[in-house]
Amino acid sequence: MRNLLQQFVTELSDLVLARECIGCRTLGTLICAKCHETVRNRAHIMRDLRFDELAEDLRIPLAIAHRYTPPIDAMIYRYKDNAIPELAQILANLLTGAIAQIPIVDPQKSGKVGPLPILIPIPSRKSSIRARGFDPMILVADHLAKEGFPVATWLVDQRGAGRSKALSTSARTYAAHNAFRIGRIPDGYVRNPIPAIVIDDVTTSGATFIAAVSQLLLAGVHVIGCAAIAGVRKA
Repeated sequence: MRNLLQQFVTELSDLVLARECIGCRTLGTLICAKCHETVRNRAHIMRDLRFDELAEDLRIPLAIAHRYTPPIDAMIYRYKDNAIPELAQILANLLTGAIAQIPIVDPQKSGKVGPLPILIPIPSRKSSIRARGFDPMILVADHLAKEGFPVATWLVDQRGAGRSKALSTSARTYAAHNAFRIGRIPDGYVRNPIPAIVIDDVTTSGATFIAAVSQLLLAGVHVIGCAAIAGVRKA
């Protein structure tokens, strides 16, 4: 009900106040062509995440679609606050660019490119889902599923309430420890694992990705990379 009310308020304000671009406030559209072009084709590997505690020299690439700067920051903020379907589609398209940066090979086929990877979304905190009425990354993942990507909701959030963006890097790393548990993984996947990519909206220190991927690797999931819509460079 809360989600439907938010969408109704957003649509009503668009009609009464005239829709304006989130990035530059040009009237007439939610995202103008210029701002849309600004955030396209900026995907790149941000850095490698280290998992030395699991295996020596284990590195997994982290790709982002864009740095967490205008207008992408406003797009994500507005989407998460208002559950705007149009923005979910745009953000899903941008995330596809980040996913494409991660090499996907099938070891059982002599290194040839294999099928599309399984996407595993980082779930929101339960308190955030209750407040918003929806899980932002699940909606983005739903759009990616329509493009043919298999999606697996194997990560289960067990974090307490709070805002990790206000924490220091060391505090964020500590808070991320044991942040997730793994739900039931199908026996078919355990017998024949295919590449998986963990996805999220924004990454800063990478601590959330590391916590999630560590649990997935220990559970036998073949994680080959992480992808986020936007990323903040480490200081």
